[in-house]
Amino acid sequence: MNKTALVLGSSGLIGSLLLEKLFNHPDYATIVAIVRKPQQINHPKLIEIVTDFNSEINLDEIEQIDSIFSCLGTTRKKTPDLDAYHKIEVDIPNQFAKLGSQKGLTKFHYISAVGANANSSNFYLKMKGEAEETLQKNTIKQLFLYRPSLLIGNRTEYRLAENISAKVFPLINIFLRGNLSKYKSIEAEKVAQSLIENDLHSTSNKVSILHYNEIINSINTTQ
Repeated sequence: MNKTALVLGSSGLIGSLLLEKLFNHPDYATIVAIVRKPQQINHPKLIEIVTDFNSEINLDEIEQIDSIFSCLGTTRKKTPDLDAYHKIEVDIPNQFAKLGSQKGLTKFHYISAVGANANSSNFYLKMKGEAEETLQKNTIKQLFLYRPSLLIGNRTEYRLAENISAKVFPLINIFLRGNLSKYKSIEAEKVAQSLIENDLHSTSNKVSILHYNEIINSINTTQ
């Protein structure tokens, strides 16, 4: 294969891990990273497009986009403006789903969250739910909606609550069984690996929703 993948959020926890895996995988020939500022990464597979996401994005130099990985995410602390928050979580992924469809897009992967629901009273989960619903209205052959719980990994920014939870949740995981298993914490590296495994091997339905068990199973069934 000589696949072209486009990555949104490549500087984040999952996105940065995914980028490295894509570089090292022989089936991916070109990796397009859409970024707000240059990441100072040099790799022969990488095409970096810098944008503020406010002006029109020119993808003319990209002939084909086989897959899009949307790993964007923010917090109310980082993005207190609700319109800006909505743009990051909902509008930008939808914008690229439409752009990708003009370039032969077959698979779109979106990092959502456990509990995502457009009717939720929790703003974060509401935005994730709206994004899921919006993406499903596009003509994408296969849409993957990943709903991890707490992500374990080394973030560039310090988050006190998540750091504490990262130490506690692994102890709780053994008690989360059956319908509660979707709330298990999970290593960001495993989510990144699941993205690739599903992109290369999944022949599932048009829309796939993946919680903890589905994410883990997608890795185990291809190894």
